[in-house]
Amino acid sequence: MRKKQNIIRAAIHLFASQGFDGTTTLQISHEAQVTEPLIYYHFKGKEDLFTCILEKAFVDYFSLVDGLPSDTATQFERIENLINLHFDVIAERPDETFLITSTCPAKLNDLDHICANNIERQRNVLNGYLCDNLTAGIGSGEFAPVPVPETAVLIMAMISGLVRRRSLKYEDIDSVRRAAIDFLRRSLVQ
Repeated sequence: MRKKQNIIRAAIHLFASQGFDGTTTLQISHEAQVTEPLIYYHFKGKEDLFTCILEKAFVDYFSLVDGLPSDTATQFERIENLINLHFDVIAERPDETFLITSTCPAKLNDLDHICANNIERQRNVLNGYLCDNLTAGIGSGEFAPVPVPETAVLIMAMISGLVRRRSLKYEDIDSVRRAAIDFLRRSLVQ
């Protein structure tokens, strides 16, 4: 199992630095210090390996979202936790984040591709999470009255844009994180 994990780690690194098309199974085998046939023992080929990487990244991501605390003192704290989760994923898994943000947009119309269903699931999960928090926050008087569905879409767009920009290493992660949270606090909290 250790050799399979070495193959996956090597492939993630090479795909992120050279791209899918620029990476060969021979390069992956050298980086992982295994024989090239061992890659084909564990995976049908390079595409299957790439799909495995994306699938695991999505499974891990949804597990983190599902694990967000629901018993926070405020609704804003729940939204802040969601923002922090995305920045933590960027910091802890920069190569996987880059692979998803660089690969998935081009694959959204291919309903058989792993990205299409997972990006749609992400939209639905985040939209439900944000709409629930916004509705509860408005109901309790914590948040200013805002149009809930539209505000949820704006927050999701902000998260998506920040993830894309961070995966390309344009900004200092902590200052952008603080600015995003402060902006949302000023926009929502009464």
